[in-house]
Amino acid sequence: MAKIRGLQQRGRTYYSRIVVPQALVSHFGRREILKSLRTTNRRDAEALHLEHAAYWAAAFAEAQSDLENQGNGPQSSQHLDTEAVSALARRFFVRRMNELTLRARSPADFEDEKVAAAEDLQWELSTLQSWKNPETSRLVEDAQKEALEELGEDNSIDRRAANLFAELIRRALVQLGATELAHLEGNFTDHIADSFFRNIETKGTDHRPFDDGPDFGECIERFQTEVLDLRSVTEKTRLKHKALLMQIRQYFGPEARLQRISRADCNGFRDILAKLPPNFSKRAGNRSIAKIAEANRSGKTLAWETQNTYLKMLSDLLGWAKRERLVHDNVAEQITPLRARQPAESQRLPFSDAELQSLFAVPLFTGSVDDERRFKRVGPNLVRRSRYWAPLLGLFTGMRMGEIVQLTPEHVRVSPSGTPFIVLTRDMKLKTGNAEREVPIHPQLIELGFLEWVGERRDAGAKRLFDDVPESKHGYASDVFSKRFATMLKSVDLPAARKSKLCFHSLRHTFKDALNETGASEEQKDEVCGWSRGKNTGRRYGTGLSADQLKPFVDAVAFDVDFSKLEEAYRVATETSPN
Repeated sequence: MAKIRGLQQRGRTYYSRIVVPQALVSHFGRREILKSLRTTNRRDAEALHLEHAAYWAAAFAEAQSDLENQGNGPQSSQHLDTEAVSALARRFFVRRMNELTLRARSPADFEDEKVAAAEDLQWELSTLQSWKNPETSRLVEDAQKEALEELGEDNSIDRRAANLFAELIRRALVQLGATELAHLEGNFTDHIADSFFRNIETKGTDHRPFDDGPDFGECIERFQTEVLDLRSVTEKTRLKHKALLMQIRQYFGPEARLQRISRADCNGFRDILAKLPPNFSKRAGNRSIAKIAEANRSGKTLAWETQNTYLKMLSDLLGWAKRERLVHDNVAEQITPLRARQPAESQRLPFSDAELQSLFAVPLFTGSVDDERRFKRVGPNLVRRSRYWAPLLGLFTGMRMGEIVQLTPEHVRVSPSGTPFIVLTRDMKLKTGNAEREVPIHPQLIELGFLEWVGERRDAGAKRLFDDVPESKHGYASDVFSKRFATMLKSVDLPAARKSKLCFHSLRHTFKDALNETGASEEQKDEVCGWSRGKNTGRRYGTGLSADQLKPFVDAVAFDVDFSKLEEAYRVATETSPN
């Protein structure tokens, strides 16, 4: 069997490799297109590869034509436009297919004749894969003459239509050759792999001018491989992207033709999102999201941000498909959720002084049975691990939860002038590059023995300050600690109307509000909290404000909260310690 150029096998799976013409590399942004055909069957792989190659050849021809026509200005309309040649190519395909079907039903040829015919077809299919082969133009020109015979001698084709006509005839010959080869091998199912000629009645004609393009499932697979998998994101974000695409794929259907997805379809997806309950995917089972939305009687729906994340992913997907010439328009562009977006400050509230007093009145901070299930029962133990220190660090440094639970003893330092500080470094999993910073350690934390505790952890050889918090399957200790803090918050006496809007991140808001009262500039406040990168030169990485410069403002942060019971509990624990 002749080798078909561009068809490769890795292990048992076949791949299609399409080389982008050198002149179009900058236009398409890559030198080759590699696609898994998801089959181990050689014959199926050949048909799929030829379809894939035909599709990209059409895209290359159109792109080359566009480049050649740039700057030429408008041209007068000719006799045959793109719609006319599309219909002409379809009628040519129908005629040839009918003839092929009649031949296939005749008595079997002699075996040696079948072998010779198969060899000729293999050569022809191999030739038709590339326009670089001079024989391709000869084969296509002969077929074009046959297709044009029905119009008589008086006809002309504009340049753009001529390029399209040649490519469609080439694709027709590839599909016809693959079908005839299948007949010779005893397969008479007449599967039409080329989407441009699919679903045509063989006894009629079709005047649709445009190719329906690949199906939605194939588009999502390519988008995942060619875009999302190449982004420098965390594994957690990568899994989130896959989950978003899975729901989008399930809604539109993997077999849906990409070109037939309309603006109304995308708006329908938006409408369904507006009715879905929070965490719907965890309770979905085999139900579609439409069924889940219909059954939602809770009155609770996805947050604006969550809905927008789905819609943005859909828009990104179709925007990429447009750039790849798979669709003519991004019909999901600028579709936003069907609800008003709540201001950020109304979604997460800062703690009031009274609420902070209630939080730090939990026995965990002054003496409990343990810091696990019995943290809210009064006991003789002051267990100072993550549940104890993380809320205090969040309140007095404004650090994010994810930053706190990653800290090591090496992140706690003292400047040459004697300022103790926490340094957040680029080797950590930080939200943004701006999160790299030095945060002075507040006097209240020092009063509660934070520096001594860090010293003990350092002497013990601890790799992480809070190694009592395991990492989740995604590699984040914050995934686990967020649930622990939520459990603690449930035991705190908080106003019912505010309780749902208070979380660990509220401590960061509380710190920022207190920092606003210190006279710190916007640059200084942003630097402490990791919201922007200052332009001043400092010790750390050549940018940002140093802990010495920020210390006066952090030291001035104050709350109307009595921490004396925490200080007394620490003093007693220190005096009774065997060390």
